[in-house]
Amino acid sequence: MSKTTSTSGTPLNGNRLTSQEKAGVLAGLGCYVFWGLCPLYWKLLDEVNPFEIIAHRIIWCFALTAMVCAVFKLGLPSLLCDKRARRYLAPAAVIITVNWSTYIYAIDIGHVIETSIGYYINPLMTILFGIIVFHEKLSRAKLAALLLCAAGVAYFTLSYGQFPWISIVLALTFAVYGVIKKKAGYPAVTALAFENTVMVVPAIAFAVGLAVYTGEHAFCSNLDVAHGWLITLLLVGSGLVTGLPLILFAKAANSIPLTLLGFIQYVSPTITLLLGVFAFGEPFTLPHAVCFGFIWAGLAIVSVEAIKLQRS
Repeated sequence: MSKTTSTSGTPLNGNRLTSQEKAGVLAGLGCYVFWGLCPLYWKLLDEVNPFEIIAHRIIWCFALTAMVCAVFKLGLPSLLCDKRARRYLAPAAVIITVNWSTYIYAIDIGHVIETSIGYYINPLMTILFGIIVFHEKLSRAKLAALLLCAAGVAYFTLSYGQFPWISIVLALTFAVYGVIKKKAGYPAVTALAFENTVMVVPAIAFAVGLAVYTGEHAFCSNLDVAHGWLITLLLVGSGLVTGLPLILFAKAANSIPLTLLGFIQYVSPTITLLLGVFAFGEPFTLPHAVCFGFIWAGLAIVSVEAIKLQRS
C-alpha cells in the first residue's frame, strides 16, 4: 500500500517522511541556502538604482520561466486562462514584488542584518498560518521553540528603538505568499511564469519611466568598457537568481507542511546574518545576540525532537 498524506500535508504513516516530502525538504534547503547567499550577488549591483534592479528581476525572471514553459510545453497559456489561477496567482505576484522591492532596498541601504531578522520572524508567521489555515498540528517541542523564537523577536523589537518595518514587511509578505502558493498548488515553474507575466508589463514601463525621469540607467550603459558589460550581464542574471530559488520554494511548499517549512527557513537568515556581520561589517549588538540566542535555543529543541523521531 502506498503511503498517504493528510490534506494539511502532515504524514499519516507515522513520523517518517514520504519520498515526495523528502524531495520537498531538499528543495526547501536548497532554496534557503541560495537565498542566504544572495546578498553577495546584489552587492555586486550596489551602484545600480535599487528600483531598476527590481524591474529587471521581474523582466528577466519572466523571460527565463516563459522560455522554460515554451521549451518543455508546460501549459502556461492555459494557466493564464484559468480563473482559479488568476484568483490565487495574481495577488501572489503583487505580494512577492513587494517582498523583492523591500529586500533589494534594504540591501542597497546597508540593512542586511535587518533583512536577516525579517526572515527569522517569517517562519513564525509561516508556522502560525500553517496552524490557522491548514490546521497543521504542532508538537510540544515545536510550540516551545515557537515561544522562544517569539520571545527573542519581541525582545529585539523592544530594544531596537524604532519599529523594524523592513523586517516586518519581509516576514509578513513572504508568509502570505507561502500560504497562497500552498493553497493554489500549481506546478512551480508555470506558477512563477504566471506571476511574472502579471508583473512584466508594469516592470518594463517602470524601468523605461525611471530611465526617462532620472536621465540615467545601468542596463546596456557604457558597453564600450568591461564594467558596463558586467553590470548588464548581472542584471540579466537576476532572472535566474530570482527564479531558481522561488521554483525550489514552490516545490517545497507543495510537498511538506508549512510547520516543517517554517523551521527550514531559518537556514537563510542565519547565512545572511553571518554575511552582514563578517562580510559587510554591520554591527552586531547585544539585542541582536539575545534575539538570536532565543531563536537558536528553539532550533536546538526542534533538532533534538527530529533526531528522536528518526531513531524511533
